[in-house]
Amino acid sequence: MKRRKNILIVDNRSELEQLVKESLQKELSASDISIIMVRAKDGAEAAIKSENQKFDMVLIDTEVPRLMDGGFVYGIQSYKNTQDAEILVVSQKDTSELPDSLKTAKFFKKPVNPDELLKTMVSVLNAQHHGSTDKERAVVPAANSKYAVDVRVINAIIKSTTNVLVQFGVVDVKMEKACQKSPTDFLNGEISSIVDIKSRSFQGYLTISFDKGSYLEVVSSMLMEEQTELTPDNQDAVGEINNIIFGNAKAEITSFGIDLTVPRVLIGHNQQLNCPEGSAAMMIPFSTGKGKFYLTVTALPLAKAA
Repeated sequence: MKRRKNILIVDNRSELEQLVKESLQKELSASDISIIMVRAKDGAEAAIKSENQKFDMVLIDTEVPRLMDGGFVYGIQSYKNTQDAEILVVSQKDTSELPDSLKTAKFFKKPVNPDELLKTMVSVLNAQHHGSTDKERAVVPAANSKYAVDVRVINAIIKSTTNVLVQFGVVDVKMEKACQKSPTDFLNGEISSIVDIKSRSFQGYLTISFDKGSYLEVVSSMLMEEQTELTPDNQDAVGEINNIIFGNAKAEITSFGIDLTVPRVLIGHNQQLNCPEGSAAMMIPFSTGKGKFYLTVTALPLAKAA
């Protein structure tokens, strides 16, 4: 009996799918491997498709829309349904320009040599099938943790954060490259707000931390009065800011079956979250005209069912 292998192709023009599908099926016709190809036209659709199906391989064209601006590619090695997949990247960029999560993937510079790509795919699928896969990428701390980061939650918070800050008059918000971080590291920034989040497949924290410059910029707009220092009078505003951010995102997040707690505030540098062994975290920095703030998603190992 043939064993099915699921391949996600992230390609908005279907060029990659047309390039490899027929040839790959032909190459594997005499083997006991059957392939199922699923195509996503952009990063958002890739995130949705990987929520519902486990993939053995992900083939990515980095030029597709909504891919390199956060979300799917930055957590691809820790999401439940792609963390064990072999990642192949096709790009006009050099590997040095790719996010860290893709730098150790099998890389093909455009224009792609079809024979080289096909040979690699066949080799990977055969190695996986016979249990001899030796991934040539660094071990990601999240890989051994029993959780799944829901990229839809991250995207909902990003959208809500930027929308709320724009409403407060902070119009030059720019999202930078996401990165993995140790969950035991101190939180970035001087003032932070945290919510606990929980679903059937995820348990952890969402944290928004502001440095002094970005926080004073936001709170000055919010209070309609220039703030030049952190004081007891304006520190409480971080809770209200994040209440608005999480409140705006809550309707979308809860539709995914996820519960949020009321935000709690941490003041000062060197704040840490209580994270047991096996936790993992991803941070997305943002810059404003006067400073930075940081969205951090921390995943805790799920308790085993009794």
